Amino acid sequence: MATLVKEPFHCTFIHIPKTGGNSVTNWLRENFEIQVSKGKQHAKVPQAQNMLGDLGLTYCIVRNPWDYTVSYYNFLIYLSKAYIKEAEQDPNLIIKKPNKYNIEQNKLRLLELEKGFDVWLANMGRPAQIKWAGSCDHVMKLENINEDFKFIQDKLNCHKPLGVANKTPDRDPDYRKYYTSQQSIDIVARKYALDIKEFGYDF
Repeated sequence: MATLVKEPFHCTFIHIPKTGGNSVTNWLRENFEIQVSKGKQHAKVPQAQNMLGDLGLTYCIVRNPWDYTVSYYNFLIYLSKAYIKEAEQDPNLIIKKPNKYNIEQNKLRLLELEKGFDVWLANMGRPAQIKWAGSCDHVMKLENINEDFKFIQDKLNCHKPLGVANKTPDRDPDYRKYYTSQQSIDIVARKYALDIKEFGYDF
């Protein structure tokens, strides 16, 4: 979602998926009166403008594309397992939200994911971060978020620490360990070439 704060400084956080954005959203919710975009979890700037009007200064977080991809992969495994568990505990969920909680579909999805990161990577279609960040006024990096976020804390005159939220469990924090071939490294380099160039990332 996009999260708008008007006072004491008019600005909007644009949440790129898998970049630590829940931590920022929670921080804003805890400390300010906010407005959020509805119906579009990861709204880009034009979509957020349509829903919220004047956004003021827009800002976002980006992440090393090789780490971004690993985070997505592990999150999809976590989601499938969670949906299966929740549906088995409460079968009514299957009736209410069959696309989300279909046990057999989630088991099939999990089987595909468990073939390994390299197999998933060859067929994955996750969007480049520049699709969000390219329209933002200010871009921060997850790798340096506590320091980078001081820019927003200063604007809002609030220096309460930024917490950690929605961290995917059961993944190795070193994304490099997931890349067992040069081919996999190159797939990410090609797909996210604009992110890598724009934000100065390397493997």
